[in-house]
Amino acid sequence: MPEPPVEVPGTPAAPPPMPAPPSPAPPPPDPLSLPCPSVVRLEVRKHDRVLEAHCPGGGLRRFPIALSREPIGAKRRRGDQRIPEGAYRIAGPARTSRFHLFLPIDYPSPADADRGLAEGSLSRAEFQRIHAAHAAGRMPPQDTALGGLLGFHGEGARWRGDLDLDWTEGCVAVEDETIRWLAQHAKRGTPVSILP
Repeated sequence: MPEPPVEVPGTPAAPPPMPAPPSPAPPPPDPLSLPCPSVVRLEVRKHDRVLEAHCPGGGLRRFPIALSREPIGAKRRRGDQRIPEGAYRIAGPARTSRFHLFLPIDYPSPADADRGLAEGSLSRAEFQRIHAAHAAGRMPPQDTALGGLLGFHGEGARWRGDLDLDWTEGCVAVEDETIRWLAQHAKRGTPVSILP
């Protein structure tokens, strides 16, 4: 019979073996690979010249955009050829236009009206009409000093392939294929954020 091991005083016992490290969590899926049955939010980043369509479940679509002839700064008045900046909503279905399709936003917003009144470019009556339309869930008046008829549109025959130019009069332009996709996926009421 073998002899038991001899313990030497002052020698520590061997530590227990270390457990195996946990398996790393799988990486999250690429949002661009997730399905996009509809759009829950649109975000325009003018500086990056990109439109992002956020989808339920984390899906994301990115599209290049063309900007207005005056790309820097927010729209302040009719004819300034600037794109508005702020929070808006898709205001109705897409309709045919010379730029293939046009998808309207509810510009001017209450914030635009507040700023216009404070700056003296908007009358009290126009200010009240804009606020009343938004409170009733209607398209705000498009004939005020702040301008109107803004949204997203395609390129049309004239501007096809020119998304790297600044050519619109205040709308965000996308490829014709993209405006068709938006018309199908971004319904009335979809939030639109336009950032500098």
